Amino acid sequence: MNRRQTRSPAARASLIPHDLALLSTHKSVRAYILLFLLFSAHIAVPAQTVPLQTCPKHKPKLQKFGSSLRKLKWDQSKRAAIALGKKRNTDAKGTPEEAIRLRTLLASFEVLVTDPTQKHAITALSKGDFTVSEDDQPQQITTFARGDSASTPSSLVLLLDASPSQAPYFRASIEAAKMLVSQIGHNDEMAIVSDDIELLIDYTCDKTKLSSALDSIARKAGSSDLAPLARMRGRSLQFSALFAVLRELVNNEEARPIIIFQTDGDEAASFRDQPGPINPAQGWPRREYGLADIYAAAEKSRATIYSVVTNERLVGLPPGEMYTRARKMIDARMRAGFKREEDYRRYSDTHPITDTFVWMWLDLFGRGQSAAARMAELTGGWAAFLEKPEDPTKIYSQILTDMNNQYVIGFYPTNTKRDGIMRRVKIEVRGHPEYVVHGRQWYYAPSNVE
Repeated sequence: MNRRQTRSPAARASLIPHDLALLSTHKSVRAYILLFLLFSAHIAVPAQTVPLQTCPKHKPKLQKFGSSLRKLKWDQSKRAAIALGKKRNTDAKGTPEEAIRLRTLLASFEVLVTDPTQKHAITALSKGDFTVSEDDQPQQITTFARGDSASTPSSLVLLLDASPSQAPYFRASIEAAKMLVSQIGHNDEMAIVSDDIELLIDYTCDKTKLSSALDSIARKAGSSDLAPLARMRGRSLQFSALFAVLRELVNNEEARPIIIFQTDGDEAASFRDQPGPINPAQGWPRREYGLADIYAAAEKSRATIYSVVTNERLVGLPPGEMYTRARKMIDARMRAGFKREEDYRRYSDTHPITDTFVWMWLDLFGRGQSAAARMAELTGGWAAFLEKPEDPTKIYSQILTDMNNQYVIGFYPTNTKRDGIMRRVKIEVRGHPEYVVHGRQWYYAPSNVE
């Protein structure tokens, strides 16, 4: 995978939905998009032998996964979600301020350094090769490690969209995920979440359990004689599931949090802060939060999000090319709903793909692609388009390579204020202004009220 295509400022800018204004005039017909996404089931994948290993016990959760989303309430005047019953942090021994003073903030960053072409990682740097400043004030690096070091474990979350639109990519994606599981570090832990806002397996570094969980997902997908599209079952609540991950599974004080977010993003258009009415027939629940709330949660977390956007790219292209790609995608998706080609031909003769339907598809999935790419951009990660069913292994391998080639850099900020304000951090390689440093270079200071 060419990193320039996924990391360069030009590429990132092209993912922002400036071209979606063209599509907004067709929002009124968005409800038709799910006419052929009404099937369910799964695909079988052979089991893979994974060595047994011991795993440290993760902190137990205090609530059912996704329950924090039910504690939010939409505030129409603020156009944002507010948390119900939110209280200041205290402990049994003193006031909030006294409890806060017992904690010392370590600001930690994971960065990848490449040459000017952004194609080759620079992997032989040491602590003394870096300089760090916060809001233009020099900082002293106190912790330093390579991403593949045993001393820098990662906490990964794999969020898989298992909705009908994923059928062409699902089998290869499961295999790619199993490859990732087999190659992560022995101290790394991983959790798997579905677009049903379901925690399929909690954090574990037991590779046997993780591989078995992926096999189980694949078996469910293959337990039917229906066509691939008709077998998939996910509810397309991908961004809501991501919101739950950010609120409940990402701990800013523990190991490197990394999220692999594989989706076509079609839920993005349904949130309260998005333009245009949403037809209840689409099956999305009424939510008490907007897409901007999820953006904010991603930006304020320590997580790095790698978005794997399924389907051909629909954004940042001339309108004519977007239209051609969308029509091709619709044809392929509808064909996947039939076991026999002749059945599809008979159906398409009586149900032709109209221009209105194509523009509606572009609006829905174009906004979804832009939102998924934006999540990655806000967290210092990158987005890649999974345009061919055979591509997941290549993309997942690049994610793993980048994780291993990162440098983990930490410092104790000289600004000790707990004001909840964003701090800008600049990380550079001493004596090499031509090197490009990729990754999140900001953080939000903690607040006295959390």
